[in-house]
Amino acid sequence: MGKPEKGTPKEIANRCKSKGLQKLRWFCQMCRKQCRDQNGFKCHLTSESHQRQLLLFAENPNIYLKEFSIDFERNFLTVLRNTFGTKRVRANEVYQEYIRDKMHVHMNSTTWHTLTNFVLYLGSSGKCRIDHTERGWYIALIDQEEELRAEKEKNKAKAEINDAEQHMLMIEKQAERAREKAAEKEEKHHSPTEFRRDENDEKITFALPANRNFSTFFSDLHLFSWLISEIKSEVKSELSVRERENVSSTKNKIKKSALDELMEMEERKKEKQNRKDYWLHKGIIVKIMTKKLGMEFYKAKGVVTSLIDNYVSLVDVNGHLLKIDQNHLETVIPAVGRRMLIVNGAYRGLKAVLEAIEESNFAVRLRIVEGLTKGRIISVPYEDACKLSETSK
Repeated sequence: MGKPEKGTPKEIANRCKSKGLQKLRWFCQMCRKQCRDQNGFKCHLTSESHQRQLLLFAENPNIYLKEFSIDFERNFLTVLRNTFGTKRVRANEVYQEYIRDKMHVHMNSTTWHTLTNFVLYLGSSGKCRIDHTERGWYIALIDQEEELRAEKEKNKAKAEINDAEQHMLMIEKQAERAREKAAEKEEKHHSPTEFRRDENDEKITFALPANRNFSTFFSDLHLFSWLISEIKSEVKSELSVRERENVSSTKNKIKKSALDELMEMEERKKEKQNRKDYWLHKGIIVKIMTKKLGMEFYKAKGVVTSLIDNYVSLVDVNGHLLKIDQNHLETVIPAVGRRMLIVNGAYRGLKAVLEAIEESNFAVRLRIVEGLTKGRIISVPYEDACKLSETSK
């Protein structure tokens, strides 16, 4: 029997019946087809198109369940965000708003069989705040972007405060050095200083002839006073030269100390930025320190081939690929002269050569071989550097 022609009373009646929501039990999610009655749904189940969809579903049901679940969750959260925002609302009200769409994904085709299970999932995944009352479950959408913006603003304000504190600290240190310099200069200017000759054996002697008459005594006395004044002027000039040399050396020391302080401040800044709670890197050789994988792998060394995340890696141990957390691994220190990778701290990610092992300090002395700091000698703890594999060199 063919379909009625368009515009006939029968066709208009059928079109009116197809509007709006129909019964859930007569909806086929795989075919996305809504039947109006039991007879129509029964005919659909025996159709060839439905049988083909069932065969596809039977081959890999997990893929279809995951797809339907993702669509259901995305559309549900979209309705919640657009209609209610971040307000606290009953979960059933959101669901009623969601199912107004005729072609929505039905819940019985997802991994959640009830609305309660879905609400609990939203709460555990951190996407909504949930609470239960006598009237049922209430949910409130968590605005992730707003939280990220707030966290970013908080970090920015904290960084500005730290920069301001460091700037004020630097100004205070410079003022303190200036006060010390002024005090030293004033002390040198007012306090007497000891005159020291370079040659201790050298003596100032005066030789007067024995047979001199009284008339020439006053002329000799005048000559003696002139000689004393010349010696005083030479002493003053020598003192002024030495004072200038001391001032210049003091300035150089102050400049050097200020440069050292700036370098130390830069080191502390780099240390703060690059110090993480994870240290795994691809291509390093690590030692397994857990017995859960068997005694054959206990204290065995392997190469990190890839990182699953920041804390978990795949380690190749004699052809066996093991998935291990960084808590069960430790760094390996090679022989002197071998290459290492700095895995944490200020110089994180740079390659270096092992110069010496400082056993008393539990540290290694490294020479960086790449980057802007190439050639710099640094000392880092054992856990901040690790041996590099041959393929990574």
